[in-house]
Amino acid sequence: MQELPLKCKNCKALITLEDVTEIGIYKIPAYRGSGYIRYICPNCKDFCEVNFNLEKLEDVARITTKKKKKAKPKGQITIDEIIQFHKELENLKNADFLKDS
Repeated sequence: MQELPLKCKNCKALITLEDVTEIGIYKIPAYRGSGYIRYICPNCKDFCEVNFNLEKLEDVARITTKKKKKAKPKGQITIDEIIQFHKELENLKNADFLKDS
């Protein structure tokens, strides 16, 4: 099991939060007490998975919550945006792939 911070299994590049695709806990009895982190390496573009002990779950949680960015509010929706959205919905209703044959 790999220590934190994460490094790619293949090229040893540092893995950041932006590279992580999934964090989970195994529900299979054979892997009881283990979790996983799946990521895409920014250097070699390889998709990998790292297993960790659930004892280190607090460390994983601290890393993932520390680097999250808060989304800034974008303001109210304008009437022009509503009209444009309605037109795009109308185009979808008229699309050939939605019609019954």
